[in-house]
Parts: sequence; structure tokens; C-alpha cells
Amino acid sequence: MKLKAWQVKWMLRIFPALLFSRVWVRTMSEDFKSCTVSVKPSILNRNLQRTIFGGTIFSAFDPWFALMFWQIFAHRDQKLEAWLKSAEIDYKKPAATRLTIQFNISDADIAEAEAALASEGRFQKWMKAEAVNTEGVVCAEARLLVYIRNYKGHSANF
Repeated sequence: MKLKAWQVKWMLRIFPALLFSRVWVRTMSEDFKSCTVSVKPSILNRNLQRTIFGGTIFSAFDPWFALMFWQIFAHRDQKLEAWLKSAEIDYKKPAATRLTIQFNISDADIAEAEAALASEGRFQKWMKAEAVNTEGVVCAEARLLVYIRNYKGHSANF
């Protein structure tokens, strides 16, 4: 399904799991190669130390790369299934202020995915992102294994 960047941005802004965690899509490029997400501290996502829950930070890393690849290929009329297959997060510092996370997919990443999809029908790659506080300090780093494959319908055989 082809969506426009503004549609994705607003659908995810009001998606309850992200909305109540205070995860906010700030920007989504028209070509889906970049996305900026923020996490605002609030009573809904603060722990007893008045910092953002690690689970909230983790969820802020979750859907973006898979969604971006999915839409990049949808706009090329290629149906894919995409998801986050695995993730590793390293919490560097407690997050007491707003966090910003930038997600970027390069032309080389897209070319690599195209080649793998054409030859093997699937592609997976570890992508990286950082959650940075308002002072520019990295509070968390994540490695995210995005997995995409040519569309097979709703089969149970992954």
C-alpha cells in the first residue's frame, strides 16, 4: 500500500502505543529515506527516578526502518513484508529531557536491498540509530535488524 509521508506521519502520531508513550514523529521525508522521532518526558512515561522508561525509549526505536523500507519499495510498485527482526539497545545515560532519534536510509542501503530481493527474495541488515537529549548527549544507541522479503501473502511460514 502506497502512502504519502504526511499520511504515515499523522497515522503514527495518533497510534495509541506511540501517542501514550509520548513518541512523536517530527519529520518524515517525502522519499521515506529519513525520519525524525522525539520522545517527550511526561507522567505517562517517567519512572521513579523521573527519567524516561527504558521500554519507552526502546519502543521509540522500533518501527521506523521497516516502515521506511516498506514505503520506499511500495513507491516503486514492489510489494514487501517488512518488520524489525531483532534489536539491541545500549542505554548510555538516563534520559531526563526530550530525546530525538534520527533514522536514515542511504541510496546504498536501498541498492543493497534491491539486489538481495532480486536474487534471494529477502534482505536483512543491521541499522543504527541514537537517542540524543536536548544537550546533545547520546542517551541510548540501538542496532536494529530490519528484515524485508517479497510479499507472500499471509503465510504462517516465515
